Amino acid sequence: MKINPAFVNIGLSPIVEISERARLLAPEFEKSGKHFIYFQRGEVGFDTPDYVKKAISEAIHDKKLTKYPKSGGEPWFKDAILKYLSELGISNLNRENILCTYGGQEGLQLAFSSFVSCDNEGRIVGGPRVLGFDPIWSCMLENILPYSGSSIDLVPFIEQRGNLDVDFETLERRLSEADILYLNNPHNPTGKVFSAEELREINRLCVENGVTIISDEAYRDIVFDGNRHVSMLEFPGDHIISVFTFSKAFAATGLRVGYTVTRNKDHIPLLTRAEYTQTAGVVTSNQHGFKVAVENVEERDKWINYMVAQLQGRRDVLYEEIKRIFNKPVYRPQGAFYFFLDLNPFIGDNIPMEDRDEFILEKFLEKGIAVIHGSAFSKERYKGYVRISYSTIDEGMILEGIGRMEEVLNSLYH
Repeated sequence: MKINPAFVNIGLSPIVEISERARLLAPEFEKSGKHFIYFQRGEVGFDTPDYVKKAISEAIHDKKLTKYPKSGGEPWFKDAILKYLSELGISNLNRENILCTYGGQEGLQLAFSSFVSCDNEGRIVGGPRVLGFDPIWSCMLENILPYSGSSIDLVPFIEQRGNLDVDFETLERRLSEADILYLNNPHNPTGKVFSAEELREINRLCVENGVTIISDEAYRDIVFDGNRHVSMLEFPGDHIISVFTFSKAFAATGLRVGYTVTRNKDHIPLLTRAEYTQTAGVVTSNQHGFKVAVENVEERDKWINYMVAQLQGRRDVLYEEIKRIFNKPVYRPQGAFYFFLDLNPFIGDNIPMEDRDEFILEKFLEKGIAVIHGSAFSKERYKGYVRISYSTIDEGMILEGIGRMEEVLNSLYH
């Protein structure tokens, strides 16, 4: 017997690896009287709203929701999601279009694993051929795609004058060889929010090329400057699978509740059977908690508006400091809670490109700062870049951290 290659090919997330390094280094560093600053992880530093925690507690103690869950999600959970989506202008759906999952990550894993590539005679030749935007969420490269046996090709954004634009010419050319387009909006690690015009053109090209869209909308509620997130579900067609989670919007990363939506009703029963095989269904009391989370509109909107305002304030502080340090236009994230920065202009030519990730990480860790190197989010590019997360630290700690980063960069430059 041999081990399934899908298991062998799964990697350890660089984010987890660097977080562990930081955890081991932090106690010694903090003996100096300074805080270790965690810019590395996409955890949410807020506490889960009290009304959601209360609903979960009541589900266990009063409603006795401690038995086996219904495969694919409880009917009342799906009804709450349908009502929630209708508020966002997403209609023509019913329960048969929805699957409840353990967070967005399981939704993505199931969606990608449900497809294969075939040759011209219909014979299976492997996992689906995936096209995505570069950079890409690291767990796609290390976990989701290897597990599903998928191959991936990446199209870099066009970065110019502080903007991140879609390279539609390259995208159109590459789509002819793809089965699936992976779209993450708002985008991790750059914070880009795709415009309605960009999404409309992306959808048109996918329809023309017969490409399925798997839309990862984990950060859909975290959009800044009064802008609106546009879901792929706002476009017609059964070629779209949108994957959502409550982890980010409700600071509930450990409760693991998400949902997957597609207008292809034939696909949801298949995903439901696979989800049942893996987990026998999502914890019922947690489903109830997030049913209440979205149905209590007053508490829901009050919470999300508060959290987004806090994150936008942090973004603004970071943006002004980064713009000052870099002394050139940099992309101002429109959503999520990340900056993706090119540090190569600060690095001397004597550091080979292949050594730059570890070189930068070590310099920052020595200063009590954890970041994620840019190439963790790509197959071939972004050495000398870093991703900075501002999801867990307040504005005072941000200023302290960016001050230390400036010291590191100045030392590299000189």
